[in-house]
Amino acid sequence: MKRFLASLITVLLTLPSATAQPPAAPSPPVSITLGARHGHVTPFRSGFTHTGAGNIDVAQPAPDTVIITMTGVAVAGGHPCKSSVATLDFDLEQCFEVSFVDAKLKKAKLSLEARVIGLLRSERKGIGSAAEGPGCATVFAEDKELLTVCAPAHSVSSGENLSLNDHDGPVDVSVTAGKYTLHQTCTITATHSRSLCLTKAASAEFAPDPALDPLWISYWEPFHGANKKDFGFQVVVKVSAD
Repeated sequence: MKRFLASLITVLLTLPSATAQPPAAPSPPVSITLGARHGHVTPFRSGFTHTGAGNIDVAQPAPDTVIITMTGVAVAGGHPCKSSVATLDFDLEQCFEVSFVDAKLKKAKLSLEARVIGLLRSERKGIGSAAEGPGCATVFAEDKELLTVCAPAHSVSSGENLSLNDHDGPVDVSVTAGKYTLHQTCTITATHSRSLCLTKAASAEFAPDPALDPLWISYWEPFHGANKKDFGFQVVVKVSAD
């Protein structure tokens, strides 16, 4: 019996632990360290208008990747006394440093990729219009421009409506270890002429619910039921071994 118990204990000790953690993933050879940041969203409203969201989100899901997302809504409706204008201006300056984990590396590849997803709605007879962009991001090394990516600008009027899912890039450049600056901007606008009649509001919607108050659109609006969780202007910054 003692030999049997000793053998059983030996077998159990050699079995892998059920709670043992898998080995950690190796660190990428190149990484990004975020530095100082100045991000601002400036609303402008005149007349019968509405703005929502106005967010700048900077996320780093991996050591070699940074994702910046700008989200907002601008709506303008008819007013009997004056024209209506609603605008959101986004501006971000993000400092970052590229570091080489592998001492043998001399250069890295820095890439930018952009996409914009959202909705533009206008009113008939040219009295209501909406516009987006362009949304652009540029990386600088001191005062030298290294690379730029832009999501194209769009506008609607005279009863036009437009659903956007645009993409640009990736573009890339070879860089050394050091400090860099990303400058990213975007603008969304809705306008509506003076109107004595009850008319549909014009809107630029580039943010997930509930940024746009449903009171500004009807059940029969052209994009009812649209999936809005990924709305916004997004730029992906990535470094990799060159």
